[in-house]
Amino acid sequence: KAMCLLVAHDCNLRCKYCFADTGEYHMKSRTMLSAETGRKALDWLVAHSGNRTNLEVDFFGGEPLMNFGVIKEVVAYGRELEKKHGKVFKFTTTTNAVLLNEEMMDFLNKEMDNVVISIDGRPEVHDRMRPTPNGKGSYDLIIDKAKRFVEKRGQQRYYLRGTFTGYNLDFGNDVLHLADMGFEQLSIEPVVTDEKCPYAIKESDLPTVYDEYERLGREYIR
Repeated sequence: KAMCLLVAHDCNLRCKYCFADTGEYHMKSRTMLSAETGRKALDWLVAHSGNRTNLEVDFFGGEPLMNFGVIKEVVAYGRELEKKHGKVFKFTTTTNAVLLNEEMMDFLNKEMDNVVISIDGRPEVHDRMRPTPNGKGSYDLIIDKAKRFVEKRGQQRYYLRGTFTGYNLDFGNDVLHLADMGFEQLSIEPVVTDEKCPYAIKESDLPTVYDEYERLGREYIR
């Protein structure tokens, strides 16, 4: 019923907590999915979907928009398969928003059932963990693009996905910052990593984390 397509084994950020090894997935090569492989993947999904009508395909990475042309080709092919086989594709994608432009925004708003945008919160929090390859922060590169995209999308069928670490156990302030910036659909989740990492959330931090969830809950109610 569902498939995750890694359309880009590459990324234009170097996030310190990245489980995908900054997009390479520990494969020691930065490569892009071909349109041919993408089409074959959809064929395989349809062939194994039985009598199920709704099929979900998530374009993931790395940074999927680095391979935007192939995403467009695969989506167009999926729309052909819908007519041929009586299926309905629900396409989604996750992006760091660095490459977002008007063409991409319009395409994603037309074709994607849901879009996830990765932003961690306050500028200093985001920039500490989500730098560019040259080590500079990425907050200023993406915040206005993300706001523009969400406005064009009508605040529907998206969410901002952030990660909090041991560096920002006051993550409620990051949620509130993003809300103040005009985003309505928010998900800030704890980092998962080895406890030896300097940014890990340790067992001794849990009372602070629980208190912060309580504080955030009260802020939501207020």
